[in-house]
Amino acid sequence: MTTIRTIIVDDEARIRRGIERLVKSLGDEWDIIGTYSDGKEAYETIINNNMKVDLVITDVKMPEMDGLSFVKELKKTHSFFAFFISGFDDFQYLQRAIREGAINYILKPIDREQFRIEIQEVKEKVMKKREVQQELDDVYDKASKLTYTRQVQLLSEMTWMEDKDVSMLNWNEEFPIGNYKLVYISIDQVTTKKKELESEELEILSIAIEKLLEEMLTNEFQDANVMTWWWRNGKFNYWLLLNEQAQIDINSFSTLTEQFIKKLQHNINQVTHFTASVAIGIEFQDIMQLPSYKNQLLSLLQFRIIKGGNNIFKSDLIKNEFGQRPKGISSGIYMHTQQLMYRIEQQDEKKVMENLQIYFDEIETISSPSLVEEAIHYLFIKIVNMWMDNDGYCVDPYLLAEAMQITKQATSLNELKERTKYWIMGMMSKIQSLTDTQPDTIKQAKHWINDNLGDNITIKKIADHVYMNPTYFCEYFKNSTGVTVLDYITKKRLMKAKELLEIPDIKIYDISSSVGYHDTKYFSQLFKKWQGYSPSQYRDLFFKRSFIQ
Repeated sequence: MTTIRTIIVDDEARIRRGIERLVKSLGDEWDIIGTYSDGKEAYETIINNNMKVDLVITDVKMPEMDGLSFVKELKKTHSFFAFFISGFDDFQYLQRAIREGAINYILKPIDREQFRIEIQEVKEKVMKKREVQQELDDVYDKASKLTYTRQVQLLSEMTWMEDKDVSMLNWNEEFPIGNYKLVYISIDQVTTKKKELESEELEILSIAIEKLLEEMLTNEFQDANVMTWWWRNGKFNYWLLLNEQAQIDINSFSTLTEQFIKKLQHNINQVTHFTASVAIGIEFQDIMQLPSYKNQLLSLLQFRIIKGGNNIFKSDLIKNEFGQRPKGISSGIYMHTQQLMYRIEQQDEKKVMENLQIYFDEIETISSPSLVEEAIHYLFIKIVNMWMDNDGYCVDPYLLAEAMQITKQATSLNELKERTKYWIMGMMSKIQSLTDTQPDTIKQAKHWINDNLGDNITIKKIADHVYMNPTYFCEYFKNSTGVTVLDYITKKRLMKAKELLEIPDIKIYDISSSVGYHDTKYFSQLFKKWQGYSPSQYRDLFFKRSFIQ
């Protein structure tokens, strides 16, 4: 049973105790959570202890702080009902009590029967208020769940639809501002355990992990002012997005995230006996950058091949540790890798091919497939490190992800060598292009966008055209132009649509498609938001003005 939390305030101890006995005699639903001799004492105790109050029964005249002032101040922070008691039959006090929100006003000496009648009315009002509040809470809860479900769906689309048109990712309004951190969680032993466990057992383990993740997110971040979303990336792989509202500093946010991940790894192992590898990205503010960070984390997680599972891989690992010589690499592989790096840096294609053949000859002497994979990965890492040094900003996540898949997908040593050679040649071109890039990169990007307004435009396509990292390109474009890539593309598409609407014979759905929007309804909503008129309204107004002129 939910009780009615009641405060009694009166400077006369005898009357205070009498009121308390009267209230308690009315039934178990009445809970006296405090009695005080003046308004100041009551106010400070309630505020300092963050007490929840349903009903205040208070005398009007008291030392330190009178009952009317006490109720007025407490109403600024709390919602409750006020019941005034006074020994002064004064109309002015009655008026003030009503203004301060009194629901009842009774004179001393208190008539017990009248008090019971009055207090029963109070009870009914308290219960009615709770019913209304519960209905509101239910409505807010349903709205919150719908919002969360929509956000998770959008996040899921963002992570699995690689070529989603950037102007369809207008999701900044769907998500709060603040610092974001993306995390990727992958259970380590699933591939080997599939042979040992029945599908029903795996399903039970999967459900257990998801339930554990949900409970921990609720318990760990509920009081930390951090919003969380999680979604699947296939069975036993999970994405986690965290958002903090700038109430804690970046270092604290990172520490909080890492502490949570370590606890999650421990609990997963306790519940399932599996271990989990986790990749944690850097902080970012623009939700539109999530696809690039997604690829970076997928690349980072590949390094459990080298470092083993049950590890946490952070983005600084690429720069700080990947340049080191792995333990399993022979001195011959190490030496040939260094020679290759020198030839690639010199952009001497002929020498690169010669050294690469020597490198492959050394690879063929390795009998362990895992050591072959480790040696190839080491070469890839060194080349990506060179790309980073030349680019000067951060690793292109797509490059490393693509490279790491080569050893997974090759069906023979010859295929592995051919695909490795092809990738290295492509990397040489990319590194060379850095020195040849024209200074007016933004102009090139805008020109490409303008030429492709009707096509599927992605950040990666634009960034590839100007030889930039997609993540850095977004920041560079915003800093250089003052607008985001999305806003620029949307504006150019709608400006083009506006021109086409001024041609009477072109149908609106054809215009929508020609500027990259295959959903005519979405195009119409976007155009109206930008122009103030729907496409058909704009066309009508344009031709009316033309006729008048």
